[in-house]
Amino acid sequence: MSSESQESRASALVEAFTELGPAWGRWVNACLPDETVSYARLRVLTVLECAKRLTMKQLAAALDVTPRRITALVDALEADGMVERYANPSDGRSTVIEITEPGLEHQHEGWKHYQGQVATVFDDMSEEDQDRLLAVTKDVTQAFRRHLAALSSTPAPPEPTRPSTAGRLLSQTPPPPRPN
Repeated sequence: MSSESQESRASALVEAFTELGPAWGRWVNACLPDETVSYARLRVLTVLECAKRLTMKQLAAALDVTPRRITALVDALEADGMVERYANPSDGRSTVIEITEPGLEHQHEGWKHYQGQVATVFDDMSEEDQDRLLAVTKDVTQAFRRHLAALSSTPAPPEPTRPSTAGRLLSQTPPPPRPN
């Protein structure tokens, strides 16, 4: 393959992914029911559903967001009664976030609806195309992680948190104790 052809293909791939990201984000948000929290808040609830309770630092790391962003998300979820926060009994300098019963119910219903709605976009594809897309998506995701790790001296960010991977990701760090 000529270098001009390779450059053209690379350019087309960059353009396709540049369009895919925002389109996917709009689709995901459009699939959330009106009565649920935002996708970002649903991710927080999903991580906490798996871990039950985490420090703010652990929660930010699990979601790969800044401390400022996690504070805003937790503030909103706490105002809605979905999470509780309290001082870490092991380390008074940190704050622990714990999902509440209403938060668990909201997460279960929101995630179930979200998964069902988002997946409908793939109904337009053949099973063979779905399998190929899944394989290529996993490969591209791993390539992104490798390249990101090579760009920085810090380790690659953790896998995105979903019910199927959150438990594995979070099992590496024990949750803080519940206060007495």
